[in-house]
Amino acid sequence: MQTTRKLGRTIVVATSDRNLEETLRAQLATEYRVEVVRRGADAILRMLEQEIDLLLVDIDMSGQVGTEILPVIRRLRPRLPVILISDDFTYRIRKTAAEQGVTFQSIKPRSSDETVEIASVMAKIIAHKEGLPVN
Repeated sequence: MQTTRKLGRTIVVATSDRNLEETLRAQLATEYRVEVVRRGADAILRMLEQEIDLLLVDIDMSGQVGTEILPVIRRLRPRLPVILISDDFTYRIRKTAAEQGVTFQSIKPRSSDETVEIASVMAKIIAHKEGLPVN
């Protein structure tokens, strides 16, 4: 696990995509504590160990399907904002995400600009959750 410690708000990013990790970390590390985990089970452990403000789940994590952890996340933290990203959103994945209360779904970013957009959405979701003005 790699961690960037800044302010008290914590984002957990569950992905095996190093480029996504690096770009999100660069965009978010000045305002958020960013923790990256490689497996869904590790994301669940983080939720049990500490309070987190947002979870980003890459469905395409190595060796796992991110949707498998959604029911567990919802049982443990029903109000936790969750962003789900994937290379391919089938109807089944979209339906599961909606049923499990995923806050935002997106195709996996392919460029730095698209990753910056995801980071912006993450910041807006946290601001909304905290009742702060959203830019």
